[in-house]
Amino acid sequence: MFCDVKEKLAVQFKNPEWITSSGKEKQELAETVKRLFTETDLPRALAKAKTLELLVNEGQIAVDREDYFQDKLNVVGILGGQKWTWHNKVMSKHFADMREFWDFSSRVGAGRSDADYGHLTPDTRALCELGFTGVIERLKRERDQKAELSEKQRIFYESAIITWESSIKLAKRLSDAVRPYNTECADCLSALTERAPETTYEAMQIIWLFFALHEIITGERCRTLGRMDVLLYPFYKKDIESGRYTDGQIREFMRYFLFKMWAAHIPFDLPFTIGGEAPDGRSEVTNAISYMIVEIYDELEIHSPKIHVRISDKTPDSFTKLVLDCIRRGHSSFLMMNDAVAVKGLMRVGIEEADARNYVPVGCYENASWGVEMPCTGNSAIAMPKAIEYVITGGKDLSSGRLMTFDTGIPQSFDQFKDAVKAQIRAIRDRSVEFINAIEKHYPEVNADLFVSGLCEYAVKAGIDVFEGSAKYNNSSLNFMGIATVADSVAAVKRIVYDEKKVTLSELFDILKSNWEGNEDLLTYAKNLPEKYGNNEPLTDSLMKEFTDFIGEITNNKPNGRGGVYKAGCYSIDRCFSYGKGIMATPDGRKAGEPFSKNLCPVIGMDKKGITAVLTSVAKIDHTAFSNGTVLDYVLHPSAVSGEDGLCAMLGIVKTYFSMGGLALHGNVFDAKILKAAQKNPEKYKNLQVRVCGWNVFFVNLSREEQDAFIIQSSK
Repeated sequence: MFCDVKEKLAVQFKNPEWITSSGKEKQELAETVKRLFTETDLPRALAKAKTLELLVNEGQIAVDREDYFQDKLNVVGILGGQKWTWHNKVMSKHFADMREFWDFSSRVGAGRSDADYGHLTPDTRALCELGFTGVIERLKRERDQKAELSEKQRIFYESAIITWESSIKLAKRLSDAVRPYNTECADCLSALTERAPETTYEAMQIIWLFFALHEIITGERCRTLGRMDVLLYPFYKKDIESGRYTDGQIREFMRYFLFKMWAAHIPFDLPFTIGGEAPDGRSEVTNAISYMIVEIYDELEIHSPKIHVRISDKTPDSFTKLVLDCIRRGHSSFLMMNDAVAVKGLMRVGIEEADARNYVPVGCYENASWGVEMPCTGNSAIAMPKAIEYVITGGKDLSSGRLMTFDTGIPQSFDQFKDAVKAQIRAIRDRSVEFINAIEKHYPEVNADLFVSGLCEYAVKAGIDVFEGSAKYNNSSLNFMGIATVADSVAAVKRIVYDEKKVTLSELFDILKSNWEGNEDLLTYAKNLPEKYGNNEPLTDSLMKEFTDFIGEITNNKPNGRGGVYKAGCYSIDRCFSYGKGIMATPDGRKAGEPFSKNLCPVIGMDKKGITAVLTSVAKIDHTAFSNGTVLDYVLHPSAVSGEDGLCAMLGIVKTYFSMGGLALHGNVFDAKILKAAQKNPEKYKNLQVRVCGWNVFFVNLSREEQDAFIIQSSK
């Protein structure tokens, strides 16, 4: 029984009991691999494949005797480290100046741009339909059907086949090792070495073993496992109808499956999707597995996996309320995504309707077409409040005096001020695109992803790795942060300088450079201006829309370096704290070093008129401009959502926001008194969860600054 072994399973990744007789020690293997990479002249993809083969054949394994899912090979870090060695060589050889610029830019709060190897959408449908063996057969078939192979194709097929054959070898080793303790688990693994999965249990095992091989063993990132209820329901239905398993037995497997994801402690939590429309747009996929996942997640009291919940106009209220009930009781690792807006947003950047309808959020809230898009959703993070600093300083970072963009001069009118801010945002954007486009052309030198490529039908047919642009859609991203701080700041300039003429623009610039020192009255005035975004206030809402339209216009459908296009995102995750430390004072009353606004949220403490006004303000934005994601975080007091009426009120928030065109929601329900108590006595509140950004954490593990922000939000 799961409940009897839960505590032991929780620590399974901390101190695995390696079977010493099963293979070589990790350090010895690491030395062998180092020689392989330094002393041979193999193409990168083939070197990576042969290394995995070596590790799978010779590495020590461990089995979790009480678990139903196996995954452990004592080689973690060897292959992943090599990827970053290759990356650094490319950067040093081709992009030393650019890399130094973006390292500095990140330190001073302007943002960062870089390669993105980690935000992918592996086609786990193909995995469950074909199995390990079927993937290999398809690779061989496509190879053999070609009259002539280029050298690149030959290397691709050889490398991909070696990689996927290694999956079978590991499954066989784990099956043999676990057989004395769990014959059902051994039989499951053994079956997967011979055919595609046929039961819910086998489907869960192949999904998890693929993830372990791709992320834990080879060091790649798998930022979504796909639509989990779509994957598992056909197996569940067959199991129930045939009598192979009961619903209760499958629920027990689900406990082990979800808890395995929690125990692995994947950075930023491991995501997958449930719910939403089918690709035909005429039906809803929410099914018994959808409900089961939410119910068992709630029962386990874990915060990984993070679960992306697609909501359509066909989604049963009972399902949405089940998720909301979890959230209001503190089990809040859910993102709610609006199908109608998400689909339109993806179609806006050239994705066909059927593919758009079959989307999955990647990572936090970045949408991509499942299995056919290489979205690279994390290429950049551009802090727009820094653009205001550059207007003030003539394009220089205030703290260092380093020229970062160009001098826009002193604007002579309000419209010129807005245009100057936009010009600085565009300048950061242009430099970001220049770097990303250049480095993307070097992806093949760094990061062949033979697992994801082997699942991608387009890559297999082309005989080219997905990182070389062989997916159906090969897109990149530009993500913009701090939009509410910009809207409030621009509105403050209008009121203080142009409407009321309290100071000139030059005088205001000098005041901001000195961090409001000696101008405390004006600081208080700026903080308390009525023009604050999030209150259904006309000026700031119109500015919010103007600037979001602008960043969508300069981003979406612009060509990248891999034959795809850029997609705009408008979110900060937790960078509003770290990047805020490097940005000078802003006209809205923010002091130097303080956080700027998070995601689509109002500036902390500036929304005074309740959740309805916030929803109304945020919904005025064209959310279809942000197919790479944006989200509104909300905080509600427990007294507002208690009982059935409270649950219906939460449902009303979701339906209202989505009907007005909002894209995504996630939130927290807690009392400021509880948070203050947890801050004072953390040992008593170790399990208190909060939704930080795209993932959940325990409140007591946050910085004091982040804790204070939550306390302010929940005090309103």
